[in-house]
Amino acid sequence: MHPSEEIRFERGEELKGKKICLCVTGSIACIESFYLCRDLIKHGADVHVFMTESSTKFLHPDLFEFASGNKVVTSLSGEVEHLTLCGDSDLLIVSPCTANTISKVAFGIADNPVTTCVVSAMGKGKPIIMVPAMHLSLLEGVKDNMERLKKKGIIFLEPRIEGDRAKIPERETILENVIRVLRENDLEGRKVLIIGGASAERIDDIRVLTNRSSGRFAVELAREAFERGAYVELWHGWMRVRIPPFIPSRKFEGVGDLLGMLKDVKGFDFVIVCAALSNYIPRAMDGKIPSGIKGLTIDMDPAPNILEEIKRAGRSKIVAFKAEEKEDELISRCEEMVKDYHMVVGNLLTSFGEEKTTIWIFRDGRVSRFEGDKRILSRYIIDEMVR
Repeated sequence: MHPSEEIRFERGEELKGKKICLCVTGSIACIESFYLCRDLIKHGADVHVFMTESSTKFLHPDLFEFASGNKVVTSLSGEVEHLTLCGDSDLLIVSPCTANTISKVAFGIADNPVTTCVVSAMGKGKPIIMVPAMHLSLLEGVKDNMERLKKKGIIFLEPRIEGDRAKIPERETILENVIRVLRENDLEGRKVLIIGGASAERIDDIRVLTNRSSGRFAVELAREAFERGAYVELWHGWMRVRIPPFIPSRKFEGVGDLLGMLKDVKGFDFVIVCAALSNYIPRAMDGKIPSGIKGLTIDMDPAPNILEEIKRAGRSKIVAFKAEEKEDELISRCEEMVKDYHMVVGNLLTSFGEEKTTIWIFRDGRVSRFEGDKRILSRYIIDEMVR
């Protein structure tokens, strides 16, 4: 067994059975392509690597043969690899993609393994992702050619602009866009807003009232909706997990901050509110509450009902989350809540901060119970949301 098989499905099965052609061109960013190749395999893909001559000056083809478990194409042969491999592939990705390669492909020039593979794939209508990496002046110089290719259906991932350099996006962004193209697109053309994380209400100028929510459910729901073709935004409070770089996000601290953001909720098809929002807002004190006070009392007022405010702000379908201590109480409250919302997801207080949990989904008079990690549960939630 080739060593590449040892890592297959290590991170998931989203690309199981998918054949991907990874085309590598002569940019110093090609050092990232080795790790991208491995990431694709970890999600189940069968990867075939094509290299330009200039890219082999940075990395030896043997490195990619080790990474992929397949022979690397550095020159076309009688096996007509641009037809037998590219023609049978599910997706072609050029990462990194140089200004030279963009310009050649834009005018149908097929003079090396990579450009020939891309032009052939274009002719067969295969999905193609290009990941530019170059000096900023070169990027500006090929924008017209990029627009020409976009009109032909090629997908470009935006580079990270740092100074005068257009750097390759993070591998996570590239990988998620590959999955997005190849997964079911039942949310294509839809806009989904996820509101997650923990609110933090000011007690004084230093202290806040918050909770143990990690924000993981929000991140996994955003990832799932993105992979299924939606435009996704994540509005978040305090988070204990990293926000994916491919998800646009906005931060709030307290419920009042979030309330002020709701003017922008119009236009979203779905709003999923999995945030742990405070039910009460302290009457905050200026400065710092002195230490040593015995029997300190903090007055609080009821917080605005964000779910009701979202209903008033637009016509979005709302997916509400509800947490309770006991299962029977949770089911009773959720059955009442679902009368007012598109769907309700219930979980127990023990799920806060945990990776694996149990949820109950309430919609259209049905109740479904699911167990698993929050990545898997997010799939069930989105499935029920769009059915």
